[in-house]
Amino acid sequence: MASVIIFGPTGHVGSAVALAAHSFGASKVALAMRDPTKSIPGLTAAAEAAKPFQRVQADLSDPASVSAAVRASGATRAFIYHQHGSPDHMRSAIEALHASGVQFIVYLSTGTLPRGTDLAAASPAVNPIAWSHAQVELTLHAVYGPKGFVAVRPAFFATNAISWWGRALPTGRVGVVAPDMEFDWITQDDMGRVAAALLGAGKVQEGDEEAVFMVGPQKTTLREAAVAIGRAAFPGRPDVVVEEISAEEEATRHVANGMPPPIAKHLAETFVKLKNARANGIEWMPEGDAWDAAVATVKRYTGAPGMTLAEWIEKYKGEFYA
Repeated sequence: MASVIIFGPTGHVGSAVALAAHSFGASKVALAMRDPTKSIPGLTAAAEAAKPFQRVQADLSDPASVSAAVRASGATRAFIYHQHGSPDHMRSAIEALHASGVQFIVYLSTGTLPRGTDLAAASPAVNPIAWSHAQVELTLHAVYGPKGFVAVRPAFFATNAISWWGRALPTGRVGVVAPDMEFDWITQDDMGRVAAALLGAGKVQEGDEEAVFMVGPQKTTLREAAVAIGRAAFPGRPDVVVEEISAEEEATRHVANGMPPPIAKHLAETFVKLKNARANGIEWMPEGDAWDAAVATVKRYTGAPGMTLAEWIEKYKGEFYA
């Protein structure tokens, strides 16, 4: 049985890892938080008291706090998320984890790094999101070696609908730069369960090496998703109107929701490129056997199939209320 430490348990994915950890072999679960008094989504006080959870103060931008949290918890395995803006691409935090006794790390990376990517060749000018995650993966490889970590690379997060459209959906109108683009809508529940399974095992399954790719079980357009969320969250109202907007308008919306301007600009421009590529018969999402293999990841690691978008909407529709 493993003792694990989960950084960022108040976030969508981190909380899902925390909720699933005991089910996948963790004997003790430390919850590493900047503010240990904050509530954790889905974890009631009764549930937290009933299982061996431990709250510890830590901030991935503060290596000393990382070391103290690991030593206080006795954890030998850790879940970490991407720290945007880290000046050394999280090297200080990763070295602190290693020096403090963590033997295996599960890192929440990005599906924009497809299988076979040369991480060293990633370019901030081409894709700053992929590049910044690649730098962390390279650091993990340098500090931990090929057996000491795994990068979980999900595709399109279902929770994007909350952070991107949370303010707009209650109004009944949503602007989207590429409304007919199809995405997989991988849920935080499934990312959390896979990450928890990896933490519990302390290794990947044969064939995955240092990266585990995963997608949701079906493709759905942004337009269809917005309408479906509106119907579930606001029954009795007219269907949400989805309007196609410019890349500039999309970037402005992301910035208003707290996204750094360079990332917002890149994301909006990428969606335009994806839309244009699809018009020419080029898809961003995996196809054929590659798609089937990515869909199967959730069941392969957890024993249960991935959550559909409809199931996710039903579970989390309350997060869209004005």
